[in-house]
Amino acid sequence: MPIVRNFVNHASSQGLKSYFSANDGFDQVDWSKEQPEVASKVIELFDHQPADVQIKITLDLERIKHMTDEVGQAALLSTFPDASELLKHETAAERSLWVFQSHRDKFRQAEDIRYADQYRHGQKWTGYQVEASLPLHNDQVSMDTFKSKIKELFGLGEKVKIELFDRVQPDEDGNDINVVQVMIYQEGLPDSYLEFKGDEDIVSRIRRPVSEHAITYSSDTGTIEVVAAKQERRDTIAKAFTEDLLKQPVTADKVPLRRFDLMPLMENKPLDWDVEDGIESVQLVLMKIKDLAGDGRVQIEVPAKSNIALHEYAREHFGEQNPLSTGGFAPVQAKINIRFHPENGHGRGKVLPVKISMPNGCDLRSRTDKERLIGEKYLKRWGLLEEVQE
Repeated sequence: MPIVRNFVNHASSQGLKSYFSANDGFDQVDWSKEQPEVASKVIELFDHQPADVQIKITLDLERIKHMTDEVGQAALLSTFPDASELLKHETAAERSLWVFQSHRDKFRQAEDIRYADQYRHGQKWTGYQVEASLPLHNDQVSMDTFKSKIKELFGLGEKVKIELFDRVQPDEDGNDINVVQVMIYQEGLPDSYLEFKGDEDIVSRIRRPVSEHAITYSSDTGTIEVVAAKQERRDTIAKAFTEDLLKQPVTADKVPLRRFDLMPLMENKPLDWDVEDGIESVQLVLMKIKDLAGDGRVQIEVPAKSNIALHEYAREHFGEQNPLSTGGFAPVQAKINIRFHPENGHGRGKVLPVKISMPNGCDLRSRTDKERLIGEKYLKRWGLLEEVQE
């Protein structure tokens, strides 16, 4: 199997020993030999293992390999208050293997962190906003209530497991913020599949797959982020979390759950307005976007005092490699200038700059009531803001 051979050929002798010596069938390996000889013997013995042993080893190494990229390594590091011991291992594969072997609970927690971070700002993610500084109620009664509601909401299997842990998460400026991550595991509806029994007989087996959902919550910012496959499920989870663990009742005066979406700004569509609001012009002046294939970021900003549109500016400077149209980038921040007609027809009109940062940052909160109402009216119209109500 390619993944096994690739891993064995690139791992150190000590790393191979730490994993394979714990598996039956590899006692013939002389771990004191040079790495190429050790690797060759391990592969030879692997090829003669029963099919179920080969499958187990392959699945283990796939999990280990999955945590060797940048997202996985950051997740592993975040599970250690003091990462000095982890960093003694020189390669990503060695670090991933060491945590898998020596700290299995931390490895699974890192997988949960990776799940939440990998899909952040993607199609499986939605961010919400509630009032800041709301305490999280994780007492047994609150957790049992939340667990029971999850069972009822999705109409899946009876088995539900909730896990909660503290971690840090980077905000859009690269600063670490403290969050609580909640993992929801729920048994799915029964499904059937076929498998061989012996060489000739084919039998039907029943399985109950487990679905997983992730929530992160920052009390400091009032940010709730949910990762789940379906939008309606994310909205439902966010509501249940707010009601049962933040103790915010669903009443008319509750702070609505909100989510921002900057994807509409990736297209060159006009940002219209109503004449009666006294607006003279609306201009998108800044877009900060991130590379979906890595951690790189690009900021596009139109020159000061220029009337050129941002999309036109990007086309002129990037041509066919325009990151706004390649499909390889996602927006994380935008700035829109709303210019009003001058009062009494004299002088220059006031400019209302609106800065939006994913997942739910917006500087309108610090503005006057009138400016905030105007701004939020158009953020909704342009498809950048939605309030999730019952």
